[in-house]
Amino acid sequence: MASGISSRPRASRNAGARLAELQEFIEHEANLLDEQRFDEWLKLFADDGVYWVPARPGQESPLTHVSLFYDDKPTLKIRVERLKHPKIHSQVPRSKTVRLVSNFRLGPPTGAPAEHCVSSKFVLLEDRPGVERRLFGGRYTHRLRVVPGGLRIVSKRVDLTNCDQFFPSLTQPF
Repeated sequence: MASGISSRPRASRNAGARLAELQEFIEHEANLLDEQRFDEWLKLFADDGVYWVPARPGQESPLTHVSLFYDDKPTLKIRVERLKHPKIHSQVPRSKTVRLVSNFRLGPPTGAPAEHCVSSKFVLLEDRPGVERRLFGGRYTHRLRVVPGGLRIVSKRVDLTNCDQFFPSLTQPF
């Protein structure tokens, strides 16, 4: 083999390029949330998209156990309208957040040719003046669909490390 020539199969290089594109999309989503650009965040979801934060470790279904969040696109739209309301009592003063996302992994095929599963780890820091700083961490699992002109979120599952604890006033999407 000639020096400087990769021995990685083409499929592996293509998967790496695909993962980089998916990672960029997920990082963009995190930035939209940190910048409180909630309308733009909502547009990232497919019409059949769901946002789910289980309330217990290993929870298999949002239908058999209560969840911290389980929103379809119409419910997410209502959540976004509340977050944008100038007098949302749980956001006076407004939160400032920073999300760090890392350890991106391409998951197994979803069965749909234009969909990809990506897992990653995250830390979310939430600051509000006069309120104790909060730190959340866990794992994201995004199922993303390729559509003309980009990607859409089909599902976003957020597994918090401490999901089974008490949380006063969760308003910021993870």
